[in-house]
Amino acid sequence: MEIIEDSIKELKRLGVDGVLSNVVITKMQTFHTPWTLSYVRYDDGIIGCGMANNETKIPEDVSFIKALLNTNVYDAIDTLYAMESGVFINSLIISMISALTHRLWRDESIFKKDGYTVENLNTPHCIFSEFVRNTDRVVFVGFAAWDVPCIAEIVREVNITELVDSSDFEVIDIDPEESNVEIFPASKSEEILSEADVAVITGETLVNGTLDEILQFSENARTRIIYGPTSSFYPKILFESGIDASIVMIFPNTSDFRRRFVHSRGYWYKMPEVKRIVIKRRG
Repeated sequence: MEIIEDSIKELKRLGVDGVLSNVVITKMQTFHTPWTLSYVRYDDGIIGCGMANNETKIPEDVSFIKALLNTNVYDAIDTLYAMESGVFINSLIISMISALTHRLWRDESIFKKDGYTVENLNTPHCIFSEFVRNTDRVVFVGFAAWDVPCIAEIVREVNITELVDSSDFEVIDIDPEESNVEIFPASKSEEILSEADVAVITGETLVNGTLDEILQFSENARTRIIYGPTSSFYPKILFESGIDASIVMIFPNTSDFRRRFVHSRGYWYKMPEVKRIVIKRRG
């Protein structure tokens, strides 16, 4: 995707560089999302880390990654681009550029120079509420279970488009109340997103290559937000592509975090040291 390629160029322009030091891959899908976690060692020895959804589309043989360790990250990315493209390769590349971005999160002046605002999020719940109005039709691309109930209490209507079979979201309510939440298959994305006032887009759309069309379908929306680990990299190109705000997850670069990430098979969601920020573009 051009968004990823141009984001890599932007990191080079900002002078961010390093060596790929480790990659951790989880396959757990029953209880939470499967992740590709990459570590980068900068020239000064500081470690950065970043993560991307791999959708469990992992090849049987990942030994090729070992040959990439201790090489320049951009060289490693070039090697990956020369391979057959797909979700897993995309997850590797995106996790690497997220890891490269890690050190930039500490310097808000870089973001302010480009005209962006940066705010801390002190709660992982109802993080999209500041972007919506009570008359809005909000469309979630991907089922954000932690925020849908909260947003549904605020807005007129919540629609969700999902790649997962819609039958997985069926609820049997013997004495049902009226609901303003409805889930649609991804095949309905164009129809649903064309009527959105606010579009809330999972970063997973970057690894599966659907973000460009999602942005096209939602071009009439007042606000478009992207969120999650997979889109947690320097957002300039995302903003130039039509995103208005990015909800970013910043992961600790400590050995303790990596150990708990491995032991939990990728369950980082309630680890208190994971930081969340919102970056908004100008105007």
